[in-house]
Amino acid sequence: MKIFLVCNSLGGGGAERVHVNLANGFAKRGHEVYLIADVNQPASYPVDEQVHVLPLCPQSSKKIVKWGKAVLWLRKYVKQYKPDVVIGNMHLCSLISRIASVGLHTPVVMTIHHALASNHIDFSKAEQFLDRHSPSIYAATVVLTEADKKVMNNKYHKKNNIVVIPNPLTFTPVHETDNGEMINDKGTVIEKEKIIFAAGRLNDWKCKGWDLLIKAAGNLKKQLVDKGWKIQIAGTGSEEDLKFLKQLSRENGVEDTVEFLGYRTDMKELYQKASIYCLSSRSEGLPMVLIEAMSQGCAPVACENLGRTREIITNDDEGILFKTADINDLAKRLSSMISTPSKRNQIQSAVIKRSEYYQIDNIVKMWETLFNTVCH
Repeated sequence: MKIFLVCNSLGGGGAERVHVNLANGFAKRGHEVYLIADVNQPASYPVDEQVHVLPLCPQSSKKIVKWGKAVLWLRKYVKQYKPDVVIGNMHLCSLISRIASVGLHTPVVMTIHHALASNHIDFSKAEQFLDRHSPSIYAATVVLTEADKKVMNNKYHKKNNIVVIPNPLTFTPVHETDNGEMINDKGTVIEKEKIIFAAGRLNDWKCKGWDLLIKAAGNLKKQLVDKGWKIQIAGTGSEEDLKFLKQLSRENGVEDTVEFLGYRTDMKELYQKASIYCLSSRSEGLPMVLIEAMSQGCAPVACENLGRTREIITNDDEGILFKTADINDLAKRLSSMISTPSKRNQIQSAVIKRSEYYQIDNIVKMWETLFNTVCH
């Protein structure tokens, strides 16, 4: 099958990373894959040599010129290569793919990477409008969770072309031996350290809940210091955001406990060192950082997020959930995970097995089932 994947870039955000991983996964399954992206932006995600990369648009300082030409370029590609299906990454790339394909009888699939409902984050009117009408515009709309499919059905539409497909896991899960040792994909024994790890953009601190995590650390500072635990946050952001978060750490007395690692390319190794992963977000679609951390043996403490996180952490043996945006409950759950190493070890074993569900081969098969439906 000939597959187009259209995304904003080959680096930067988690949604772009997912599109690159899908392209690689489709290619390994024998499909002819074209990844169409703005190649003028820096690339940070490796693309398989079997995947054909095409430029999405010219370099331009004016967005209306850039995206207007992107539609024309995409239409030329669709006419030239005649793909069986086009997968758009989020609203903008999905919409320009749909406009470019008008009259060409090529099915376009829209992918939504954000949560469709949140008690703590307001979505723009434009985003809500596009969410509402996507099932009518595209051959299929892919959401990440059953919770979001329910929102789509109850709030917007009840249509058969709303499909749940989670994002694929990037990393190979670690292996646990009979004597409880964790072995990574290089055959090295993993030694867990007293680290609570978190990752995400600093300039998205409100959504990611870095303020919540820092304040919860303030509530736990005696326990953290006495037991020798550190909190590490990996992610890039502006100097202003970093300054704000460091000041917040000082105000809560944890400036020596909370470490800001900046942008990192060694995420797998950081997960492997950490004993606990904390998802402190106020809103998430399907948090890939959580699944990645689980695959590397991190015991999760995660926000409830209106039932979405429970689709990943399916029971209490796979992690601890706290009430979203509740600092006291977050501190309580982190304290419990720190103070009960036997329970923490049991959870680490369980989450490694759970993460296997999200491996790329399994997710690609879900997509192939969808292709059989939309590609008549």
